[in-house]
Formats: sequence, structure tokens, C-alpha cells
Amino acid sequence: MRAVACDAFGGPEQLRERELDRPPVGPNSVLVRLAYAGVNPGDSRIRQGQFAPKGRHVFPLVLGLEGAGTVEDVGISGSRFEPGQAVYGMFMHDYMGDGTYAELAPARSRHLVAVPEGVLMRDAAAVACAGATALVLVEELLGVGPGDTVVVLGASGGVGHLAVQLAVAAGARVIGLARSSNHDLVREIGAHAVVDHRTDDVRAAIAELVPGGADAAVDPVGGPAQESLADLVRTGGRIASCVHPAASGVFAARDQTVLYEFLEATPERMTRLDAHLAAGRVRPRITREFALADAAAAHEAIDAGDNRGKTVLRID
Repeated sequence: MRAVACDAFGGPEQLRERELDRPPVGPNSVLVRLAYAGVNPGDSRIRQGQFAPKGRHVFPLVLGLEGAGTVEDVGISGSRFEPGQAVYGMFMHDYMGDGTYAELAPARSRHLVAVPEGVLMRDAAAVACAGATALVLVEELLGVGPGDTVVVLGASGGVGHLAVQLAVAAGARVIGLARSSNHDLVREIGAHAVVDHRTDDVRAAIAELVPGGADAAVDPVGGPAQESLADLVRTGGRIASCVHPAASGVFAARDQTVLYEFLEATPERMTRLDAHLAAGRVRPRITREFALADAAAAHEAIDAGDNRGKTVLRID
């Protein structure tokens, strides 16, 4: 099969197209012939070896945590899916490799759902990883509901723009933080206000929009940006991050709760995400599409911080 893989950790130049053997299918898995693969910042971190101390990597390393296509084969334990059925979801294993930057990739049946009627395969391929992450942050950790005001960091990025949509669907008032060139996208997906975190006085802008501070904040960025949320969220408010736990005591001083979870795909979460996708409450904005052979160029864009909406690879 055709695939893009790397033989060593490093920069985007490590990604090369080649012919690889068809991957094996576990007893509780299915083999999917992919139409599109989603590209995520996490793929770049894997390529660079950032998870190497804690995770096993199988070389040649085929990246890709999400995708969509049709079922090619079913493991010996059977599956609720049949050959030819259109599916999408998470392609995560107990090791790094056998990802979706390929014509064929295995996935556990429990991590997949059927592509809803009326949803493009390209959109389905780009929603699982960032969408499930946003679902955990907004619905589970923060419990966002009507009457809440929520600040979303990186509101135009992969996780951020889906978190905006989920918070709006939950009845919240959303304030997005994004560079001015991306304000159009953030408003289009439902944010009530957008602030440029690079040029505006963010603290003053939020105070004007919501005196006393927001009820909650979504952090898909981490680092110093996370700590800055303490000034934007009210005393006793809550922050949810998918990057790292609270790295500063500033939150405790304001009686703020910082909740953290790294994504674990579960059937229940995929079912909930699928319901949002089918109903049109969530739809990824695909801003870049590359051919499979151009995966290195896709990673160059990701590494440059050009993370407006979602990026996909076309497997053809």
C-alpha cells in the first residue's frame, strides 16, 4: 500500500511516501481504506519524538490519529461494521504507528462510528481527534450550560474552533481569543465576541465584555497562555486544559479550579460527538487540503503555527 512514513524522529523532511505492507488486523479491529486523514499538531509532536520516553514507536512510523474511509476487512471477532461501510474515528493503538497517512489503516471497532448521512467524508476525517478533545473540555470537565460565559483560547485552531461550536450549542456566551486574521472564522462559527490575544489588552477587553470575569475557559494551548486565564476568569471559576495541569499557584489564589485530561477515545464519547456532527451542531472548517504525498508540506504549515481550522490529507 502507499503510505507516508518516517524512519527516524526529526523535521517534516523525514516524511516520505513509500510502499509498505498491508497492516495486520487485530481480532477486535477493522481495516479501513482511507479517503482522508486529519492532520493534527499531535502528529508533529510524535514525529519529533516528544512522546518517545513514554510510548513505543514502530518504524517505519506511519502517523495519523484520525481519518475516514470504508471498511476493507474485519477482525476474527467480528464487528458491527461491514465491508464497504463508511466510517470515521480515532486510529489510536498501544503504540505509535499504523496511522492514517496511508491507503489502509487498522482501528479498534469501538473507536469508530458510521459517517452520518449528508456529512462529507472529508469533514468526518477531521473531527474525531480535535472534536472528542473539545467534547471532553466543554461538556465533561467544564459542564458548560446556558448562562455561562466561556473564554476559548486558540479559538480558530483545531480544538478551539470545535470547542466554540460545542459551547454555543450548550447555550453559552463565547468569547474567542484569536489573531485578527482569524476573527471572521471565529465569528462565523458562533462566538459572540473575539479578542486579538496578540495586540489587544485582553484583560481590559474581557472586563468590558463581562465585568467580574468569565465563568469558565477552555485551554488547548498551555504554557504561559494558560496562566493568563487567571485574570480572565472570575474568582471561583473553572478552566479546562488538554495540554497540562495547572502549572502555577495563581489559580488557587483566586479559588479557581483547573481541570486537565488527555484524550481517551471511548465509544460513549464518539457516539456523543457523532450526534453533534449529524445534527450540524459541530462541523470542522477545513482550511487546507494536501495530497498524501505532500504530508511534509502539511507538517511545515502546522509547525509554523498556521493552525486555522483543520488540515486534511487526501488519500487518492
